[in-house]
Amino acid sequence: MKNFTKFLAVVLAMVIALSTAACSLTPQWSYKEGDTELAIGVYIYALYSAYSQAQSYAQQTEGYDSEAGTYDGEESFLKVQITDDDGVTATADQWISDQADKTLKSLIAIEHEYNRLGATLDEATVQSYQASAKEYWDYGPYYSMYGEQYISPYKDIFEPLGVSYESFEYFYISSAKQQAVFELLYADGGEKGVTDEELTTYFTENYTSYTYFNSNLYTSESTTDEEGAESSLNVALSDSEIAKYEKNYKGYASSLNSGSKISDVTEKFVKDYELESDPSVSNVEIMADSTIGEDLVNAINELEEGKASYKKIGAEDTQVMYLFYKEPIADQVKSYIGDSTNRASVLESYKGEEFNSYIEELAKSLNIEISKAVSKYSPSMFED
Repeated sequence: MKNFTKFLAVVLAMVIALSTAACSLTPQWSYKEGDTELAIGVYIYALYSAYSQAQSYAQQTEGYDSEAGTYDGEESFLKVQITDDDGVTATADQWISDQADKTLKSLIAIEHEYNRLGATLDEATVQSYQASAKEYWDYGPYYSMYGEQYISPYKDIFEPLGVSYESFEYFYISSAKQQAVFELLYADGGEKGVTDEELTTYFTENYTSYTYFNSNLYTSESTTDEEGAESSLNVALSDSEIAKYEKNYKGYASSLNSGSKISDVTEKFVKDYELESDPSVSNVEIMADSTIGEDLVNAINELEEGKASYKKIGAEDTQVMYLFYKEPIADQVKSYIGDSTNRASVLESYKGEEFNSYIEELAKSLNIEISKAVSKYSPSMFED
């Protein structure tokens, strides 16, 4: 699944560990269409974001030496042929410039549609996005989690490059506008409206509802070497101990396959092993996008709806026993799609790629002007 906020996700998910070069700028526009005019700082920010993303692609190439930090022996990655997630191949510097151009044109197209549709953002939404932008600008993305000791303000990166807070904040507000445009276009009755029946069909054909719980078939023991250094060593359980787990897990699967509720089985699991809380994992998602691991995904995909199975996964000293249960997805329609947040997520999954294409094609049809000032900035400005 490709998220329709893909191009904004790139510019908002910044890689901090990059050195920057200072430059002086005269305030001016970069791209404009009609009454919409984007500051040069918006372009620099998009260029920097694309630079960060291109570097991550370059680090996946065959010639990258992680220890030396070089690419086929060269310190700069800008002339390396990279391939992005869409399969597009280009030299890194060309890809960066193309991506920045695409981002700015998409921003213009979103603004155009926002005005055409008469979309609005309520004050609470604007304030929420502004608050996030201000926190990242002043303190960095980790401040809310770790406090002042981890402060790494974005302003320290972008101000020397000529990016003002207003340009930085613009991406956050544009993200909110993009969401508003998407919702207006694809709401039931909208220009590209999706009915509840269509969304339900998509949901039941593409999503999976599952629950699993597990037990380690090994213990961890601390060891100390001759020099006093401590380390942890996994020791596999005995065959008889593993057999006991297998007997219990077989029973859990049998109960579910005979019609027991998953809640009753997990309750029994907690009681059998005297656990303080229920450790089971339940989710509703598209399995191709799941992050639970290939072995678990395959085990769940092999199940019929309403059925359960158990399986040992891993090497001898890291082996884990799993119980998998796949709930009929139709049973989740009312509760899952009935939730506004989940419904929006399913709709985005369903129509996100179509929306991407729509915005790209719209951008091509607009009379977008590009300032000559844009040519003064290139990916090499971010290198030492």
